[in-house]
Amino acid sequence: MMSKTPLKGLLSSAIGWCLLVVSASGSPVRAEAPAEAEDSSCVPFDSRVARELAITDQHARVETRVFNGLEGKRIRRIHFNSLSIFDKDNPRENNRLYMFLNKLHINTRPRVIEAQLLFNEGEVLDISRIEESERILRKRPYLTNAYILPLNICQDQVDLVVITQDAWALEPQFSVSKESESTNSGFAISDGNILGSGNSLTVGYEENAQRNLVNYDFRNPHIFNSQIAVKLYYADTSDGRDTIVDVSHPFYSLQTPWSAGVYTQDVTQEEKIRHMDMEINEFQHQSMNSQVYFGVASEITNNFTRRWLFGFSNEEDNFYPTQDTLQTVPLARKAVYPWVEFQLLENRFGVFKNVNQIQRPEDIALGQNVTFRLGYGGAAFDNSEDVIRYIGSYTNIAEVSKHHILETGLALNGRHYSNLNNLSTAVASFTINYNYFQDEKRRWYMGLRYDLGQDLAQYEELTLGDITGLRGYPTDFQRGDESYVFTLEHRYFSDLHIFNLMRIGAVAFIDVGKAWGIEEYGYSPLLSNFGVGLRLSSSKVRIGNVVHIDIATPMTARDGVGKYQLTIGAKQRF
Repeated sequence: MMSKTPLKGLLSSAIGWCLLVVSASGSPVRAEAPAEAEDSSCVPFDSRVARELAITDQHARVETRVFNGLEGKRIRRIHFNSLSIFDKDNPRENNRLYMFLNKLHINTRPRVIEAQLLFNEGEVLDISRIEESERILRKRPYLTNAYILPLNICQDQVDLVVITQDAWALEPQFSVSKESESTNSGFAISDGNILGSGNSLTVGYEENAQRNLVNYDFRNPHIFNSQIAVKLYYADTSDGRDTIVDVSHPFYSLQTPWSAGVYTQDVTQEEKIRHMDMEINEFQHQSMNSQVYFGVASEITNNFTRRWLFGFSNEEDNFYPTQDTLQTVPLARKAVYPWVEFQLLENRFGVFKNVNQIQRPEDIALGQNVTFRLGYGGAAFDNSEDVIRYIGSYTNIAEVSKHHILETGLALNGRHYSNLNNLSTAVASFTINYNYFQDEKRRWYMGLRYDLGQDLAQYEELTLGDITGLRGYPTDFQRGDESYVFTLEHRYFSDLHIFNLMRIGAVAFIDVGKAWGIEEYGYSPLLSNFGVGLRLSSSKVRIGNVVHIDIATPMTARDGVGKYQLTIGAKQRF
């Protein structure tokens, strides 16, 4: 087993990682590696060279160029160094509590990491495969960071070291909410890396006025250290069962030649319909979806990947009244159809920091990506009417002069029945997001989203308020079939690292927008608010959970609205 070297900060750029591995005297990773045939041309990778090749831009970009000049050499050996959650060589972390937590945690096993690499010993070094392997590992929720570096450089060969740091994966989860005369509560325990295997298991209990449930959620993106991804969900409820089974061989890399999978879902949930801070309807929504598909990469180049997928889907939605139902429930609908999907993905990425996460490396896909699915089903597939199903998206992310990131996106999701217009629904969306990097800590963010719906069921209607865009107003304050939200934020990513556990950020923001277009809800005034907020992100748990604590005050449409609105939640972005 490899010895562990200390990690000097979770946002260490390649410089920090190189210094950890190659500048320590005796190089503990090499010292415990199996004996190898002598090669007099081999020399340890020089950390002074790493200082020149690894560049951290003062604004956002983290560039790693440590493999310059090494492409084409044969990979002699691959070493693995798994760093513990807490660093015993860091005085702020070397205490009894943190060291005890290290002992409780089992680090991710090397064979789990090895199975996800896109290269093997004996192969010719390909920098693009090295970089994509890093991106795959950094997406794993049980790791907080991952880098791959040269260890020894020989005339025709090179040794590599894969460095990962584990995240704390055992999490208790609680939830309590008060609604009208009922209380909703829940408890769960989750282990996102059972015994260092990469397996995740969550067991939870939820209780509300309508139903109780005990749920089990198991998932692994590389089950049995293979390229097979599995998700299994089962809930035993007071009024039935919920199940999800998802087994697939995904396109786990841009080089993957084929993909296949099967998915089935039968889940019932309560749909609470709110408007102007009042609950106006409630019903149960049973969603039964299943699909099977196969895909091939028709063209793979250094610049892009083109894919075609072929599948068959069955989508059913049923609705049932509850004791709190106040209006009619939506009509049931069904769509059974074969489909074909086209994907065009640009192979261009950048590693950034302080964009969506706090003091962590972020892999952002630059360039253009297109996905479009089209399906058709007739009466022969047990449809009541001919149905056309379409789902598409387009994104384009551009980096401009290292100070700007501009992201634009289009999305379309709909279905059309030949003689059932009341079941034919569609939503089209346009988004634009802009980031301006003043310096390493200060950023400006601007976001605009416009949505247009057609013949939407009540639970599909476009809403604004609270987490849906206007933070100074209650949840789903406005409803309609057309909406827009404009957001302007000044963000601050601090260096504060409370107890070496929690990263802190701050934000001042303005939101403006409205939802309108459905006659029964009447006139929709323009909504606007301003406010401030905190962002909290643990440096020791899985990437992606940024806690938002926002307090906002409305500037317009204040009647019936409190002076301040406090919003607390967890999101994937700052």
